[in-house]
Amino acid sequence: MGSEPGSDWALAGGFTRGPLGMFAVVISKAVILDLDDTLIVEEEVAHSSLRRAAELVTGRDPGQVVEVVLTTARRIWRAGPDYALCHQLGIASWEGLWATFEASPSILDEVREWAPVYRQEAWRAALQELGIDDPALAATLSDSYVESQRAPHPLIDGAAELVHFLEGRCQLGLLTNGPADIQHHKLAGTGLADCFGAVVISGEVGLGKPDPDVFALTLSRLDAKAASAVMVGDSWARDIIGALDAGLSAVWISAGRPQPEKRPNVTVVNAVGELVGRNF
Repeated sequence: MGSEPGSDWALAGGFTRGPLGMFAVVISKAVILDLDDTLIVEEEVAHSSLRRAAELVTGRDPGQVVEVVLTTARRIWRAGPDYALCHQLGIASWEGLWATFEASPSILDEVREWAPVYRQEAWRAALQELGIDDPALAATLSDSYVESQRAPHPLIDGAAELVHFLEGRCQLGLLTNGPADIQHHKLAGTGLADCFGAVVISGEVGLGKPDPDVFALTLSRLDAKAASAVMVGDSWARDIIGALDAGLSAVWISAGRPQPEKRPNVTVVNAVGELVGRNF
């Protein structure tokens, strides 16, 4: 895989003879990468941030506190304004606990206005579920969680190598669900933002995976066609089925999970690092 003589790369449009007789890869295809739990560690980081905050609650098991916070936040999030829209855009309750929703389209104005109230209510209600009525402690836990989440999210092994390999060899895009402010923040923390010819975030464009329209939008920004593009992601429903419905091929990052169903035009790997130096 790569530009070595005689190498083979499934995303290459072909090979041509370059200067001094060397073979150069001619790539006419597009690769679109997911962000959370494809390039960076997301869910595990969120749980670690919650646990770090939970450890500030004296006399309570941090694991129990985390479960109560998650359950309470989810309940309040689902009862909030425009939950159906947030679900469509793939915005989770734990993301609402640290997102500001800046740079979001007007359809999220009500959510942006409600977000500070949601954060306060979620932490206070969680403590009350634990028999603790302490607004100041709730604010401290909220601040702790936000601070932890704003630290750089670690890259998954092989993610940076894959992005750098693809950069310049194909039309490279990133398509991610989530609030615009935190997705931009997490991407900036990777140092890879400039590698992408297009970055499309559901909370910025008002469309989310698996809607075929958001794949079409990403392809249009890359000046690419669905038939010659591949989506790489960890979510079967949002990344893989969404891509297939939009006419793309797909690579599913299984992370050890069984494949839900056999589908044509789908390659399965356990981890993103396996894609460095192999056909897909």
